[in-house]
Amino acid sequence: MRYKTVWLRPLLSALAALLLLMLLFQHFGGLTDFFNNFFDKDPDGEAETPVYWLQLVHNSGGEDATSENIELEEAVIGFVAAEMPAAYDEQALAAQAVAARSYAWQKYQAEGEVCDNSAHCLAYLDEAARRERFGSAFNEYETKLRAAAENTAGLILVQDGQPVPAYFHACCGGQTESAAACWGGTSYYPAAACYWDNLAGGSAINSSFWPKEQLAERLQVTPAQLALLYIAGTTPSGRVKEVRCASQSWSGNDFRQLLGLSSNRFSWLESKEGFWFTTLGSGHGVGLCQQGAGGLAAQGYDWPQILAVYYAGCDVCNLNELYEPTPRPDNAE
Repeated sequence: MRYKTVWLRPLLSALAALLLLMLLFQHFGGLTDFFNNFFDKDPDGEAETPVYWLQLVHNSGGEDATSENIELEEAVIGFVAAEMPAAYDEQALAAQAVAARSYAWQKYQAEGEVCDNSAHCLAYLDEAARRERFGSAFNEYETKLRAAAENTAGLILVQDGQPVPAYFHACCGGQTESAAACWGGTSYYPAAACYWDNLAGGSAINSSFWPKEQLAERLQVTPAQLALLYIAGTTPSGRVKEVRCASQSWSGNDFRQLLGLSSNRFSWLESKEGFWFTTLGSGHGVGLCQQGAGGLAAQGYDWPQILAVYYAGCDVCNLNELYEPTPRPDNAE
């Protein structure tokens, strides 16, 4: 008499599958870890977010300069807090987060570090400094800042697959500037008309007075030679490109910094006592106009639309499409 063995094949298949599962569990450390790895999840069940690190230098150039390794997304919160008023609309803060992340990552890739000196890199406020600045509004503003970073996590501005230096400034006064016109070199995005910077509050017009003796001393000319002071050239956006006086000459940016003017979109009137300088806007004028972004957000623009105004020709891309996550540094807190 012959016994039917139709049950043997499925039994062997089940045993083989069980053996395979045991080998997989041994490799991944258990059933939970296996499924976490299989679905790219962390132990809490959330999709893992790639982590990128920066070396952030504090008090760059000073005797008490220090540095720390900090997660990029945590750094972005501190950059946005220091660079843009936290009272601005969430969409403006999100646009600033993308710009700050782009600028910081491009600088880090080029130089290996980022400093908290806004004249060279980006201003930065850690949590303790944010608590001191915001006072009783800390919880409200911290929530907005973290949302701006989290809702744009990992996103940067790129051109031809490369991160761009996403410059930004306080107020353009109605027209931004191209990087090439401001500093020379490459323009990653063109100048743009900006009609919204008066909608976010603040004044675009500032004035200052320089007595003739003080101005002559600062410019290293004689008081009589101030009669020869003139603007030798302007950029297409109307900003000063060059200033001359007697044998001296300055770029518009250098002259602005020499006199502490709020922007390089300036003019002056001479009186018997001295010179009245009038400036339009605040900052270098390149890239995102922060007051304009605030005005756009107040008009209902979202952060991608805001970025499209100031960074024409650039795309938004996730870091993990271009770079592998950076390993956690040994001395990271």
